[in-house]
Amino acid sequence: MFAKITLLSAAIAAVAAELGCEDGWTLGKGTDQCYKRFDDLTDYNRAEVVCKELGAELPNIHSEAENAAIHALDVPNQRLRLGATRFGSGKYDFKWSNGSPMDFTKFDDASMGNSYGYENCLDMAEVDRWNDVRCDMPEIIVCQKKGSHISTGK
Repeated sequence: MFAKITLLSAAIAAVAAELGCEDGWTLGKGTDQCYKRFDDLTDYNRAEVVCKELGAELPNIHSEAENAAIHALDVPNQRLRLGATRFGSGKYDFKWSNGSPMDFTKFDDASMGNSYGYENCLDMAEVDRWNDVRCDMPEIIVCQKKGSHISTGK
């Protein structure tokens, strides 16, 4: 019996897997998400299409680690498009485009104003906080998708 357990343990170790990303994507530190930044500026609708064509989506953030991972992709003096849209008239009435709950937020309270009623999307500023912005505002795209388990052969 002991020999069978040892052989089983060795077989499991031989196919050990770790979380990884496809070439060109970056695994977010402390997350299970892979990220890819595109420096071409585009609006929310086009950004969604770009990400979906890659089997990904615009960022939906559920933890400080995910927020930090996206912020690490920031470009000075640019904002990063997030995957959220306004669903009501309240200052913080936003939902993630993939339908997941907005269970973590990092709104920049001073910037959340919905100027003239047109700021119905979210972006991330250089300070890692979120701001409401017009959906037609050209911004840098970040796409996200789950990391996959890759065999390490260990």
